[in-house]
Amino acid sequence: MFHWNAELYMDDKVKRKPARYRRIVEGRKIAGTCYCITLPANEKNCMDVYSSRQFWFRYYRELDIEIIGLAADREGARQVICQMAQDIIRDFGEMNAESVKAYFCAEKEGEDR
Repeated sequence: MFHWNAELYMDDKVKRKPARYRRIVEGRKIAGTCYCITLPANEKNCMDVYSSRQFWFRYYRELDIEIIGLAADREGARQVICQMAQDIIRDFGEMNAESVKAYFCAEKEGEDR
């Protein structure tokens, strides 16, 4: 099951047609590929990056995944991750799994950062 963060980071291509890219992620049809940046599945990672094609497998569809970023291609995913890292370091002074979760949970709860 996917959960979309309220303040979803997007690259320039996705910003033009966000609904199209959400359908690619949520659908099971071969409609193209995009990249999803998610909260980490374990404590060792800061973020996880998945190709939308990985979500065709039942295993990934059954996980509780919160998507925090969406990019049309690999280069866009790198840019989105860099922007996230800059924002998190600006607010917390460091980049680690705890600060990433705190940053996106604060946005989810509507708190001021």
